[in-house]
Amino acid sequence: MGWPLLLAGLCGLFFFHRLGAIALIGPDEPRYAQVAREMLARRDPITPTIGGQPWLEKPALTYWLMALSMRALGISEFAARLPSALLATAMAFFLYSVGRRVHSPLYGFFAACCFIVTPMAFGFARGATTDMPFSATLTAGLCLLFLASETTAPRRRSQLFIAAGFCFGLAVLAKGLIGVLFPILIVGSSLLLRRSLRIFPRGRELAWSGLVFLLTCASWYGPMLARHGWRFINEFFIEHHIQRYTTERFQHPGPVYYYLPVLLVGMFPWTPLLLLAIARLLRERCSVTSSEDSEPSSLIRLRVFAALWIAWPFLFFSFSQSKLPGYLLPVIPAAALLAAAELLRIWGAPPDRAMRLWAISLPIFFFAIAEAALLYARRELGDVNSMKPLLLWGIRGGALAGIGLALAARQRALILLILSMCVAGVPILLTIFQPAIERKESHRTVAEIALRNFQPGERLIGYGWFHHTLTFYTNARSIYDEHGRVRIIFSQKELLEIARDLGSVLVVTRQRHVRELRSSPGFDVELVGSDGEYCIVRLKVLK
Repeated sequence: MGWPLLLAGLCGLFFFHRLGAIALIGPDEPRYAQVAREMLARRDPITPTIGGQPWLEKPALTYWLMALSMRALGISEFAARLPSALLATAMAFFLYSVGRRVHSPLYGFFAACCFIVTPMAFGFARGATTDMPFSATLTAGLCLLFLASETTAPRRRSQLFIAAGFCFGLAVLAKGLIGVLFPILIVGSSLLLRRSLRIFPRGRELAWSGLVFLLTCASWYGPMLARHGWRFINEFFIEHHIQRYTTERFQHPGPVYYYLPVLLVGMFPWTPLLLLAIARLLRERCSVTSSEDSEPSSLIRLRVFAALWIAWPFLFFSFSQSKLPGYLLPVIPAAALLAAAELLRIWGAPPDRAMRLWAISLPIFFFAIAEAALLYARRELGDVNSMKPLLLWGIRGGALAGIGLALAARQRALILLILSMCVAGVPILLTIFQPAIERKESHRTVAEIALRNFQPGERLIGYGWFHHTLTFYTNARSIYDEHGRVRIIFSQKELLEIARDLGSVLVVTRQRHVRELRSSPGFDVELVGSDGEYCIVRLKVLK
């Protein structure tokens, strides 16, 4: 029980500590949480809505999990983020289980650790978004597929394939068609490399796993097609699948190499080990493609499988016209499996010159990325905390100690030092940066001003500006179009028409726009409150 308990402690620190300490941030967290709240209030688990209007961008799994959490714990930031944290924990234990069965408990522990401490896992486990539910269900399905291919007992093999089909169905419910596309690409290329059908279900295995997959998908897609028909097909599949991939309509462009730095930084501090693992796989390509009779060990097969798991999503999203860092989260578990294999070699093998060089690169990379991250945070978030100099010198001291351990061939002490620095850094980073991130990425204070001053029937109107955190913290008391998108007003004429229809509205806007409204002869403008940058005013039409 030692390794699982240690992993549980790491997950508790990295994924759950101060989970609900800051407001929902960014454009996605508040919208997804609001959809879940409305599902819970309407008792309708089928149609996602915002402000009562259908919002058909994403499938329902994330909303279901959030709604269950909110029902149990109440409406809060912690409840909205809890499903992601729990799924990240489950993913870590899946990696541990695969590593333990393929090689040893130590390898399983290294694989889980390599995943837990990465910035990608740490960040998205603490976010109320669709990325972690998709990554967790895809990871579970792929791990089950691999374990099935390594199992000789027919009954156990069938059970694993059926469970994998269920997980891939959940992945489709979490993110859409890529939940089945990626397994097809990964398994298909694995079949070609291994020259074996062991990783693919056959006969009754295929029939049962396929049936479970289809039934899982049909639990939501069937009712949605019956209820919304062509509108659902157009908005969900055509706009948010095809057009999101092939056009820049959704305003998330990026160069073809966009995900290279995302992967390199996202695997911090294990990036040098990931590069070493990829280089070693390329050198071993002949043994990887050997026949079934002379097939390499299960660990080598797992490393090949993990490399394909990284390659296909990486290539697929690199050519997408819409790019976001979270799209690459599904490859981080596979990268952790590869990095952990190199960590295992460094831990157990007598150091040679090449291994010593790679060991030296670990603390150097740790130092470089940590320093760059702090500089970036200072530029983006401002002066965050007086503890920052102490943190900087702690990173520098740890890096120097790591280089010394690498030169002295104390690779086990080096690995423990890096893990210790990651563990020690979590509460410090959360204490320093969480308040600054909330100030920059959330506007809960503005929403609270509006909530204290709403009069019966009033709506909150964005004039020239609106942030989606206002959607959640005012419980969608704005105006939404038929697609669930908030209506933002950019002209005084539009604002006049809305105020005339409603009688009185609260308007959120920048301070300079308040002066414009006050100078307009058609409005009675009352300043309700301000957070210093944005103001809430009550607006009535002069008669």
